[in-house]
Amino acid sequence: MVERRSTGGTTLRSSPRASRPLKKEDADAPYTPARYQGFRRAVVSAYDHRCAFCGIRMFTSDGHTVVEAAHIIPWAVAHNDDPRNGLALCRLCHWAFDEGLLGVSAAYTLLAAAQLSLAPNLPGHLAPLQGRAIFLPVEEPLHPDLAALAWHRRKRMG
Repeated sequence: MVERRSTGGTTLRSSPRASRPLKKEDADAPYTPARYQGFRRAVVSAYDHRCAFCGIRMFTSDGHTVVEAAHIIPWAVAHNDDPRNGLALCRLCHWAFDEGLLGVSAAYTLLAAAQLSLAPNLPGHLAPLQGRAIFLPVEEPLHPDLAALAWHRRKRMG
């Protein structure tokens, strides 16, 4: 079961590109900080500032959020800033995802790599996430791209 949630009064609209498959030429422009900020804003807003894996949602008094935009297929590999190539993740979940310790199944449930629980690791709250449905954007066209998630499972999780 996939949890769907309100965006707290924010209406998210997907671009017409959101219904098309991911294509490399959609993101061929060079990297710039402004471009990254656009990706970050789109992804973090789509997830309502909530970690897609552990569900944490926190803000500071100046509006900073605990989550960041994580590329599913890294920018260095795909040069793809399509929001469907992104997940809003807290720093710990982002690191674990980038290192291949956590992944996402085709059914949008969390996968934990076997090495997560090997000594001397103390995986804390990460290991119990195995099998749990991730938190998804309300709009289905903004859900993570299944091909990108499959790439991550093959290349990062082995």
